[in-house]
Amino acid sequence: MKSFQWIPCTFCLLLYTADAGSGTKPNFVFMMVDDLGIGDLGCYGNTTLRTPNIDRLALEGVKLTQHIAAAPLCTPSRAAFLTGRYPVRSGMAAHGHMGVFLFSASSGGLPQEEITFAKAVKVQGYSTAVIGKWHLGLNCEDSSDHCHHPNSHGFDYFYGTIMTHLRDCQPGHGSVLYNVYSHIPFKPLSIGLVSLVVLHIRGMLTVSRRVFFSFLILVGLVLSLFRLLVYTFPNLNCFVMRGTEIVEQPYISENLTQRMTSEAIEFLERPNLYCSLFSVVSTRRRYEESKESGCSMNLAWKTIFFFKWQKITI
Repeated sequence: MKSFQWIPCTFCLLLYTADAGSGTKPNFVFMMVDDLGIGDLGCYGNTTLRTPNIDRLALEGVKLTQHIAAAPLCTPSRAAFLTGRYPVRSGMAAHGHMGVFLFSASSGGLPQEEITFAKAVKVQGYSTAVIGKWHLGLNCEDSSDHCHHPNSHGFDYFYGTIMTHLRDCQPGHGSVLYNVYSHIPFKPLSIGLVSLVVLHIRGMLTVSRRVFFSFLILVGLVLSLFRLLVYTFPNLNCFVMRGTEIVEQPYISENLTQRMTSEAIEFLERPNLYCSLFSVVSTRRRYEESKESGCSMNLAWKTIFFFKWQKITI
């Protein structure tokens, strides 16, 4: 069985080799991107999307051609990336259709016993940070214990979102909760309702007005509660945190990637050894609006800022 434990093993090898050879330790910057396929980048043969800065990284560095993702979803793939273990081993693999955390109030998350690469490098004197999307839980027993927060998993600094970039966080893009409609059996319910009406008209089944109006009130109450949930969902789940403090709620998605990148550069410019994870979130854009896909465009922004930072510090 293949394993993802090459991630921490690679860290240890790099640290040992660098320290033994030159007496210095390397800095690390990781970029993890949602919804980015190998065919979305120019350095891997794409001719329709513009990714010149990412192509430059590949040209001046090393381009890998063989890799495997632990899962096609946010939460389990992040758990595997941080720990080097299959997500099922840390309880981050779902057995249902959802597969990811949808509410910030969810009590689940990456267990504190898991050893992340951030914990591994901290003992080597590194400062650690994660900028962007976390999506591995927040709290356990109450809203302030932060047992699943990045700070509980070896990261000294965090700026970003606990949840994913839901359509609810973008005004005018609807709600992810509307997906519940696809699970409602409208056809059987319609057939049953029509059958009841026919039976009532023919006198084969009697339905009192009290029962009828009680049913209408119940339906109205359920719909009202659902609308209330949709209305309050962005404020409860679309927020940006700096450390353990909420600094924007609900956040404005416009220029969110640029703002996160600025935070990342500020961390990188500190005079310390660092190990940073940039977690890029994709945004949907129509092809007519941009020749870059949402995820490629956001990664391109972070790569541009990375080069600007590199030019300043070299």
